[in-house]
Amino acid sequence: MKRHRIHTVFLLCLLALAASTAPPLAAQPRLELNYFKANTPQYYYYQLYFSAFCGDSVIYDLRKEQLILEERFGLIATTDYSIDRPASPTRNSCYDLALAFDNSNGIDAGDLTLLAQAGGLFVDTMSQSCQRAAILSYADRPTVRTFLSDDRNAMKEAMNAMAPGGDRALYDAINLGIIELITNGQQTLRIILVVTTGGDNASSISKERLIDDALYHGVRIFMVGIGDQFDSTPLREIARESGGKYYRVTTVDELGMLFTTLPGFFQREFDEHRLVRRTKTVDMNNTLIRLRLEACDDSVWVERTFLAQQVTAVDAAPAAQLFTLGQSWPNPVSAHAAALHFRFTLDGGVERQLALRLYDELGREVATVSEQRFAPGTHTVRWRPHALTPGVYFYRLTGGAQMRTGKMTVLP
Repeated sequence: MKRHRIHTVFLLCLLALAASTAPPLAAQPRLELNYFKANTPQYYYYQLYFSAFCGDSVIYDLRKEQLILEERFGLIATTDYSIDRPASPTRNSCYDLALAFDNSNGIDAGDLTLLAQAGGLFVDTMSQSCQRAAILSYADRPTVRTFLSDDRNAMKEAMNAMAPGGDRALYDAINLGIIELITNGQQTLRIILVVTTGGDNASSISKERLIDDALYHGVRIFMVGIGDQFDSTPLREIARESGGKYYRVTTVDELGMLFTTLPGFFQREFDEHRLVRRTKTVDMNNTLIRLRLEACDDSVWVERTFLAQQVTAVDAAPAAQLFTLGQSWPNPVSAHAAALHFRFTLDGGVERQLALRLYDELGREVATVSEQRFAPGTHTVRWRPHALTPGVYFYRLTGGAQMRTGKMTVLP
């Protein structure tokens, strides 16, 4: 029995020695196809944003020779595309960001305090004044606590003033963030960062419309889910389809560490390479992209189909989709005014169905001003604002994949 124990101990020692001298496992190559910007009639290039890794390390010195690109109908010659913006570890880009916090009844006062502290860590890590943020919170409805600015102290005060209670209008909060970014934003890099303790249960806007609006305006949506006691599938879909990411943390305590790394990730423009390819058509429906990466002494293929909602122009006469929207007048307008006027111009030679809707500053639809077909040319819609309460409103003209937004004020 004693001899058996000696042999066992000797065998375990040999196994431990072998494990300690074995070569480490080689890092595996990894690709992520993140975002696809389709052609327009004025720009016959699509843009593919992707990330490349060796294990968990970003590949910054990527060469085009390490890639093989295929589309639905076969291999694309390397002379037909280029990497016009490589990922960079030193990039310090400007951005506009809407930071939205869940203050519904899914979080208690203590955790909400920790949430505000984590938000403070985030804004402290924003290194440039051109990296601006707006602070939002959402329960039964979303609230803009500070508009886009570089005032870090005002952001912290707004986060510390949050109180819990109510349902979770998560989608409405994202919609309000999009409105804030397109109305007051100055940078081409537009980001929404949402922290949530659960799924949406109180919004009036749909997931599909959120994705369409985010793609149209080039807004990337990133989400942080706290805990795993809810179905995160729709939230992951919104993040993925808008070109963002979904993160999960177990508790609010873990959020602080994530929030100290995300500002750098954003200013590096998501550690993405941008591939540009010239094409001969703007019909980008159901575009299949297959990309191969050769790195880490290995290779990997990844593919993804980018769907029709990402198409910028799909009609046979794309010029007919384009329209301009002017400032409403009078502005400001009295709630007792006899009429409020909206003017827009529809270009091209084809009439289109257009909808003009009015939203309050929380992103809730309050009225449909007009919804009908219009001929090409300049039109003025006259509408009486007697049902409006004083405040700030947004008006949005939509037609097909096109959308234009304006802002107005109603006085008592």
